[in-house]
Amino acid sequence: MACVVFGTAHAAGASTKLTFDELGFPTPVDNLTVKGVTFDFKIDGVDSNDAMYNASFPPQLPSGLLANVQQPLLEGNAKGILSLDFAAPVEALEFAVGVEAFRPLTPGFSVELLDKGLNSFLITPVNTAPLAILSEGLFKYSGASIKKAILSFNSEFFLNPDNPRFSLDNLSYTVVPEPSSLIALLASSAISACLYRVRKQQKVV
Repeated sequence: MACVVFGTAHAAGASTKLTFDELGFPTPVDNLTVKGVTFDFKIDGVDSNDAMYNASFPPQLPSGLLANVQQPLLEGNAKGILSLDFAAPVEALEFAVGVEAFRPLTPGFSVELLDKGLNSFLITPVNTAPLAILSEGLFKYSGASIKKAILSFNSEFFLNPDNPRFSLDNLSYTVVPEPSSLIALLASSAISACLYRVRKQQKVV
């Protein structure tokens, strides 16, 4: 018996996590690309450097005083808009946010999701609560593929409305599997089944 299966394999959907220590030094996040994510940061529609990758917030904070975010992290001016543009569409997205407030905020921030055509299809308000010294919240999404996420903050109610600050950490995303990788998976299953039948026939003979 001969088994022949043809297929082309590409990388299947993979999960990636950014902990914001990848660069090793503070760097303005605007137009920065790390591990397939391009960041954009604007204040009043203008590109701004008032958001940093691999920063500390609050500065010189002893470890253990934050719950869902850890130093270093992405830190910036909460009057701005932070965008995450993914090199390939993703089907799952998760991250933690801490804002400079000592009370629950409803919401503390909002996340807008855009599809592959950059059409907005979902806006999710996320509440925050003071878990340690910041008011923190978690965003989790799984579903239709997204190409871009846009974060905005409810900075009016922050501790310092003149210079409100936010932090973002533990950004995880899962790339949508390419169709060819599914073909490769089916091919692998077919080969395994075929070999099993060959071995079974050999034992009978």
